[in-house]
Amino acid sequence: MTDQKPQENADVIDINGNEGKQYVSFKIAEETYILDIRKVREFITYERITIIPNLPEYYKGVINLRGSIIPVMDLRLRFGYEQLDYHERTVIMTLNIGDKLLGLVVDKVLDVLHLPEDRIQPPPETEKVIERQFLEGICEWQDEMLILINLDTLFDQDPSLQLIEKTQHSITPIQ
Repeated sequence: MTDQKPQENADVIDINGNEGKQYVSFKIAEETYILDIRKVREFITYERITIIPNLPEYYKGVINLRGSIIPVMDLRLRFGYEQLDYHERTVIMTLNIGDKLLGLVVDKVLDVLHLPEDRIQPPPETEKVIERQFLEGICEWQDEMLILINLDTLFDQDPSLQLIEKTQHSITPIQ
């Protein structure tokens, strides 16, 4: 047993003494994706999304979360999968990306996983549904392939987000 204690939302030590990180796992279509838990602010159930005209279809619009106007991207659509109907069990993950608060619609949140960093491999060279630039790595875990998303790249290279940010400043939430 080690005397080291993990800090909240920081790298952790598993019971085998391997250093690693915590990740949130979730489903999009039949694939399992993960992202660094330190980026996740909270999970909320679907609520009405205000549509902003002239955005790509993968941006569903914005929501008002306790006075903050948050752009919402449907990750299923962003990665080229078919649209699903939203309902009361649809999940929006709110994320802290730099100084921005953003929402991602996912099919289903699965679990929080502790993964040793040496298990995550660089993404393979591919031209499939997901552009390689949005991948940070791939990990095989309990007989399943987990795809680590690079959220910074996903949002940084999206010109539509700049339009949404301009619109956010002109929207005043009603309290």
